Amino acid sequence: MSAFLATAPSSGSSAYSQFRAHAWLRSPRWDLSFIILSFVVAFLPYSIYIFLGGDALHSAGVKGTDAYNARVKVNLIVALLLGGPHMYATFTRTILDPDFRRRRSRFIASSILVPIFVIVMATASYASYVWLLSIFFVVASIHALHQLVWLCEAYARKASRTVSTYSRLVDYGVVLTSLYPIALLRMVAGDFKIGPMELKYTQVIGGWWWLAWLSFALFFLFLAAFVAKTIREYRANAFHLPKTLLISLTVLLMFWTPAFPNLDTAFQGVNAWHSFQYLALTWYANRLREQRTGRRIRFLHMIEDAWRRASQAAATAGAHGTHWGQRLWLGLTTGLRQIDRDTGWSTFYLMCLAMLPVSGLLIISARGLWPDVHGELPGADEVYTYMGILSVLLVHYVHDAVLFTDEDALLEHPAAPTPDVARSPVSAGAGAA
Repeated sequence: MSAFLATAPSSGSSAYSQFRAHAWLRSPRWDLSFIILSFVVAFLPYSIYIFLGGDALHSAGVKGTDAYNARVKVNLIVALLLGGPHMYATFTRTILDPDFRRRRSRFIASSILVPIFVIVMATASYASYVWLLSIFFVVASIHALHQLVWLCEAYARKASRTVSTYSRLVDYGVVLTSLYPIALLRMVAGDFKIGPMELKYTQVIGGWWWLAWLSFALFFLFLAAFVAKTIREYRANAFHLPKTLLISLTVLLMFWTPAFPNLDTAFQGVNAWHSFQYLALTWYANRLREQRTGRRIRFLHMIEDAWRRASQAAATAGAHGTHWGQRLWLGLTTGLRQIDRDTGWSTFYLMCLAMLPVSGLLIISARGLWPDVHGELPGADEVYTYMGILSVLLVHYVHDAVLFTDEDALLEHPAAPTPDVARSPVSAGAGAA
């Protein structure tokens, strides 16, 4: 990486060096670790699926087989560790942000329409349930690609570079068209299933070979334009390494993912990378919100505050000696603080994880209210899981449609007030979100 940077164009080197220094969203190490080279996370779901007994070269649509069970387990693992926490992380920037609540109270209140829609579609009939999943997978793909657009806009703003309409068209065009060529080809051929279920649009466009070839033509047209544009930017001292790497890896992943036989688990790879990125970006956006407003966000400082209270208790005990429980708690909070390094990452993730039981309660409630809703039809055994998850996940998509229009949320403002993190936990909590 450093060698590549060293070979950057030398003409106008001072301006280019300044641009290169500000090209990263937070820092080279952080961007590469959590945003760009975290690309490798996408390979974990399919690898775990194979490890658990799935066949890499066949689908996993037959209920009761090792492959089917492995697919279900991988879905659960991704949902618990990444997918679930990432969808609840959204609410730390909407419902748990006093400013957002005040500006968009009606928007937040209208979110109740989303779970109502999910429940009606999931229970009205088996056909409406399949349509629900069909709509979900389209919206999910758009949402993942929208996140990349948000990131690219933030990179452009951070680098203080004017991006032409043509450049945006090429960047976003190659990204937005990358997922669909192979996916549409399989839909047209009638070979596109999520687990045991054939989604509705497969039936609609079956045999439309012209649509598949058109999607390939559009993608390769945008890909050629992207390569040519990148070469021109490099020669003109305007090459943006992190953004170009991010787009290139995203396009590579999106294009080949639909080629895997087990589409459900393959798409979980995209979901895992997207969720990993999202958690890091949302944590960072919260830290920057704290910096801009000067108001402490309480859940980012739980470990630090616990350590301060433990330290104060130990200091108060003084010569009288501390109780063994106090010493244990002080040692534990000290260790956790060393791991967290006062970044708030640990408590942010644990808070998102702690909200997962909401989905669990929704799943249990749905099973109790609508028992045996679709009998033994294909995929009916997962209807309650989808009802519980999609009721929250689609709200997350709706909220992000607003959040992804704010690139400033990912940009540091040096002149902004810094929250007084050294205050006592009691006084510091007054303005916390």
